[in-house]
Amino acid sequence: MNFDRQKPVDRGVVVAMTRVVAHRGPDAEGVWVDGSVGLGHRRLSIIDLSVAAEQPMVSDDGQVRIVYNGEVYNFLELKRELQARGYGFRTSSDTEVILQAYRCYGQDFVKRLRGMFALAIWDAAQRTLLLARDRIGIKPLYYHVGHEHVSFASELKSLLVNPQTPREVDQASLANFLHLLSIPDPQSILKGVRRLEAGHMLIVRGRDVRDHAYWNVPLPSAPRSLSLADACVEFDERFGDAVRSHLVADVPVGAFLSGGVDSSSVVALVGPQASAGMRTFSVVFKGDEVFDEGPYARVVAERYGTTHRELDLGAEAGDFLPAMAWHCDEPFAVSSALGIYFLAKAAREDGIKVVLTGDGGDEVFAGYTWRHQDFPPLVATRLKPLRRLLSQAGAIGHRMAPDFRLWRAMARSEKDAERYIDSYACLRDIDLAHLVMPDIWPNLKDAWSRNITASHYESAVGQPELTRKLYTDMKSSLISEMLTKVDRLTMAAGVEARVPFLDHELVEWAFTLPGNLKIKGGEGKLIVKRAMESRLPADILYRPKAGFNLPLGKWLRTGLRDMVYDLLSPASVARRGYFRPDVVSTMVDRHMKGGDDIGNRLFVLLMLELWHRQILDPGASATNIGLVA
Repeated sequence: MNFDRQKPVDRGVVVAMTRVVAHRGPDAEGVWVDGSVGLGHRRLSIIDLSVAAEQPMVSDDGQVRIVYNGEVYNFLELKRELQARGYGFRTSSDTEVILQAYRCYGQDFVKRLRGMFALAIWDAAQRTLLLARDRIGIKPLYYHVGHEHVSFASELKSLLVNPQTPREVDQASLANFLHLLSIPDPQSILKGVRRLEAGHMLIVRGRDVRDHAYWNVPLPSAPRSLSLADACVEFDERFGDAVRSHLVADVPVGAFLSGGVDSSSVVALVGPQASAGMRTFSVVFKGDEVFDEGPYARVVAERYGTTHRELDLGAEAGDFLPAMAWHCDEPFAVSSALGIYFLAKAAREDGIKVVLTGDGGDEVFAGYTWRHQDFPPLVATRLKPLRRLLSQAGAIGHRMAPDFRLWRAMARSEKDAERYIDSYACLRDIDLAHLVMPDIWPNLKDAWSRNITASHYESAVGQPELTRKLYTDMKSSLISEMLTKVDRLTMAAGVEARVPFLDHELVEWAFTLPGNLKIKGGEGKLIVKRAMESRLPADILYRPKAGFNLPLGKWLRTGLRDMVYDLLSPASVARRGYFRPDVVSTMVDRHMKGGDDIGNRLFVLLMLELWHRQILDPGASATNIGLVA
């Protein structure tokens, strides 16, 4: 949208911005340009497959247009409500329901939507552009406010098609990535480009641009008082409703099934009629007992009669890493994203456009026991002299054995927020001080001292420690890590992923529960496990948590060895200018010799270099694909 109403939008730019994300919607393309405003859309047909449901969609009076990515699960209920108020419908799509809800309720329409969405509405009568993102942040939405225009897109690469989009790396975002593997909202890796936060709207009238929050993760004044048994009954009802609501589609729905608690619970609550014959998919690592959860997924698939497909991944999957860097838009070093892509690719090959996943269960119901539990009393003591001694000893121990979790816990900051982040950060200040080039380290260190993740923890002051941790997760790593991984790598294959554990009504209910119903005696997700005991075997529910991990360290030493030596060569590292080449070479040598498995740290450096080559460097594919298409 150009601020100057006399300056027309370049239709070619809108077409190019749209085509660069054709993977998100391979079924149809739509572009509308009128004077100073332009909208583009790529369609993945899931509800109402007819041409009439294509986008941009316009209201019957021609005044309101919408482009929208996502699903609204209560659209039929909302449609009946609108029909009772006199609104007519030409399609059976949820897009038209959103459009008419806006016309009926104005900006409050978004509060009536139950689902995942990123959308833009142009109201010609009001000369108003409205952008909105779902409450949890399941669907992405980037935007740039320039001197003369506002541009927006589902993915950053669309904005980069426009030569007016800034390309300067934001050092605060770089600091976040090096510590956390991803970049929390609302920052992006580029200065001047932001992500619309979860539960927010951006309203543009003329040159007036306002960011407005319509929802936030609820922080109760006091937790409810109820027994575990009663809570399990409520969970069963609410989670079952969430899962069933996520099945709405005019195409077959499948599921990713790892054999862990969350994905198994989703399949168990789909219901016998829907699960019978449902296609489920899992990654296996045959011959690697540490990482292979295939046998557990098989048990669940057999119990619920799903048609199950296993993908045996090896180091050759790493050949996709350059494409993964392109799809993720920003530096992103969560290696399990590789597995997500190959699962989605398999689903699409089998004719599945929609999959359910178990993501979000850990963040809502406290599944990461190593960071959601309180630290051992000795390490967490507030006696300042002893704390200082422990911190010094931990720093020395950490330099000798950086992956030993006790050293990391001892060396952490005395501030609660920093202590929490330190418990799961990949690289910390004590690592980066020796790794980052001396001319930029002070800036990165200063930027990290004001990181947004710590501010989320501090904003929940007065809440129990577990609530503060879960609130922080919901506002940061859930979105920037888990949901980014799932959205980008499923959409890369033209598949839509749905996350029942993140139904906002279930989240609101979960945050009313006392902490001891979520984690107790070292057992995380206690309420989920107890509620599912009649549906899943004990070795699915109560075995030690494995997570969806890849044998990354092994792959970097074997099948990806040449890629490591290329991307992290002294010449490559020196040319980029972020890190000391000698320190990086030492890290590579240590890992390749097998003495230390620091694969996760090397992966951070590797993915940053790949991001530059795939997205930002002159001639990178992010700026070429859309213009050539």
